[in-house]
Amino acid sequence: MGYKFSSLKSVLDTFEYDEKIWASEIVNRIWKSRTIVHKYLKELIKRWYIVKYGSPPYVKYQKKISTKKTTKNLSEDIFISYEDKRILDESFYKFSASWKSLIWFEGFKIWCSERGFDIKSKKNNYIKIYKYIKSIQDICWNINTTSTFWKWFKNVYLDNVYYADLYTWMEFWRWKIAETAFYSKISQNKKLIEQTLNEILYKIKCIIHLNKYDAIAIIPWSIYRKNQLLKILKDKLKNLKLPFVNIIKYSPSWIIIPQKSLKTKKQRIENAQNTIFVDNEKIYKKILLIDDFVGSWATLNKTTEKLKEKWVKQVDWYSFVWNLDLSYEIINEI
Repeated sequence: MGYKFSSLKSVLDTFEYDEKIWASEIVNRIWKSRTIVHKYLKELIKRWYIVKYGSPPYVKYQKKISTKKTTKNLSEDIFISYEDKRILDESFYKFSASWKSLIWFEGFKIWCSERGFDIKSKKNNYIKIYKYIKSIQDICWNINTTSTFWKWFKNVYLDNVYYADLYTWMEFWRWKIAETAFYSKISQNKKLIEQTLNEILYKIKCIIHLNKYDAIAIIPWSIYRKNQLLKILKDKLKNLKLPFVNIIKYSPSWIIIPQKSLKTKKQRIENAQNTIFVDNEKIYKKILLIDDFVGSWATLNKTTEKLKEKWVKQVDWYSFVWNLDLSYEIINEI
């Protein structure tokens, strides 16, 4: 029987470090049928890539672990406080150059070692940043950056500005949600998209519950993707039973010009002015406007202006990630 290399590799890549997992967990992670997963698990056992523990129906699988240590920094155990380890296990998430996910404290050690960093020193920096982020998060674990936003822009139509996570912070670059959201959008990997949205979904539901919005509006996307993060998010928010405001991105030439392709803020404002339309007759008092990554802010501000022309009293904005350095435009990377 023939075996696709890519399928064997996808099953093997679901194993993180020394974890033991059920076949059902692999099914959920790679979105393959139980029959296919079991077929490839059997082949991986035969090839000595994984080992099996237990007997049916209580069987778990584990990737065979190399006894070699790849770097000097990992050649001996490093002990940190339980609290610091808990923070790293909860929040650290990076992708290596070989597309391996580096997670938890173990992933942090590998990330540091690959760059020649002192693990304990970097750990101290990471914990300081983490604690600062926690200090500015609200009870929904969102960050309200309204005051900063208003300092940077004139003629702002948005009322409150929230985001779920930092895009980048000093030497650690993208934070957890930013890392998964960024690669979700680029790779179109369903498992990663699901993971990203699960991280964000409760934060959004929490803020909707607290602020009692009348409706939700989602910024329309310019670039076609098979798996649109915002479309999938919209489907997940439908169980809240709130109406969605119909916002349309339209071009008379039928050629949509993405904002990231325009170089100046003036061009982006003009693009948003002439391509974004609110097609909604019902009047709402309070709307939550959602986007994933933000570039020049032109689309958000212009959309809000047009919503308020429809007699909307308050429009709050919510983004997956935001960058405190407003000179750096996140959307240009995607």
